[in-house]
Amino acid sequence: MKKLVVAAVVAALFQTASMAHASNVSFSINVGGPPIVVAQPPEFLYPSNLGFGVAVGVPYDMFYLNGIYFIYRGGGWYRTDSYGGHWVRIRHRDLPYAIRRHRINQIHKFREREYRVYSHDRDHYRGRFFRPGMEERRDMRQERREDRRDMRRDRREDRRDNRSDR
Repeated sequence: MKKLVVAAVVAALFQTASMAHASNVSFSINVGGPPIVVAQPPEFLYPSNLGFGVAVGVPYDMFYLNGIYFIYRGGGWYRTDSYGGHWVRIRHRDLPYAIRRHRINQIHKFREREYRVYSHDRDHYRGRFFRPGMEERRDMRQERREDRRDMRRDRREDRRDNRSDR
């Protein structure tokens, strides 16, 4: 049964292709945006001249602003709520003004300049940067620091109480 269905589909495709060729008609199928694959959370630097994040280390012109990711690819703009999520094509005029006010070649220049500073000494980089998922780790680190402070404060209070009891 499966072989019969596959054969019918193949025959229909060949017939459609031959009709298109014979009548000089072409067709294409668009199933959404470009295949954009970002396997790991990208790093975003914030050049002061731009006011939004620019991704480094990914093969795309990717930007981050107010919780939304944007990509410029193939002359078109795409957006999503998650860096690995479903990319939706948008019009240039629908971009946030902070991105729209710069030409893509200006953004490239600012990104490259900022990346040179960042890559020179990452451990002492003073600019802003962001990596999706890091904010949770930062929050957890902050909570651990606060827990350690509380424990130290409790130990000090216990020592004081023990001294006063003597």
